[in-house]
Amino acid sequence: MALPVHTLAACQLNPRLGDLQANLERHLQLATEAADAGCALALFPELSLTGYALRDQVHEVALAADDAFFAPLLEISRRIDVCVGFVEVSAACLYYNSQAYLSGGQVVHIHRKLFLPTYGLLEEKRFFAKGESIRAFDTRLGRVGILVCNDWWHAAGAMVLAQDGATLLLAPADSPSRGLTADCAEFGFGPGIRVDNENARVWYSLLAFHAKAQSTPILFCNRTGFDDGLGFWGGSSWWNPGGVCQAALGAEEGLLVVEHDLDTVRRERIYSPLLRDEELDLMIRELTRVRDRRNGNLL
Repeated sequence: MALPVHTLAACQLNPRLGDLQANLERHLQLATEAADAGCALALFPELSLTGYALRDQVHEVALAADDAFFAPLLEISRRIDVCVGFVEVSAACLYYNSQAYLSGGQVVHIHRKLFLPTYGLLEEKRFFAKGESIRAFDTRLGRVGILVCNDWWHAAGAMVLAQDGATLLLAPADSPSRGLTADCAEFGFGPGIRVDNENARVWYSLLAFHAKAQSTPILFCNRTGFDDGLGFWGGSSWWNPGGVCQAALGAEEGLLVVEHDLDTVRRERIYSPLLRDEELDLMIRELTRVRDRRNGNLL
């Protein structure tokens, strides 16, 4: 039986810092373009509705998941699934760097960023609470998982999502340029893929590893432009389940339109059964031992 093929779009944009209404209008424009191109999903970057360097604006632009602000996005999600980044305020008045997946006029899933970088020019722990769960979820594209930006720089998240049944992983990010580097074609990222800063080199190495290790394709959507002195490199890209980058953007705004063929996932998981052979009980046992040792229980 033939497996479905879905067209996806990474919507690379430069949000206006703190301007919810202007960013909403840009989201609707790009989502409409993606829908008109036959796409089933429009993925936007981390904090796409607000911009990144918010600092004390975090509390001013925060939205509850059921806020009426989302109504136009919920409406367009009847045509195309939409995955957007925003500042979420909980009923307990905690503020999260969150990514919402909207489909069929409903909020299907929200992922709260787990790992909040607070070093160099990054200071997320000053303003955000950290998420506490990793869950795959069902969509019309199949089972999907989301990790936000720095979540991908930690090893376990992608494995948990793939073991939870995900056949597509989404990687929204706000990754700034840092450190010039030579072109990295020798790393085999894909034909015509150029890397000119250290963050991009590390990102592409991580995405290649996670896609291959979990035999699961990844759609990476990074923002572009500037926020308060931070420059973002874009580079949104599509990684097949063998860990090869098949398409990427430069630093410009626009859509990266790709084909997600579930048969490629099936074939990769037959050829390289890494996902099947993962030893979950072993990992749980050894991680529990390491946690107890770190907590001072040496028994």
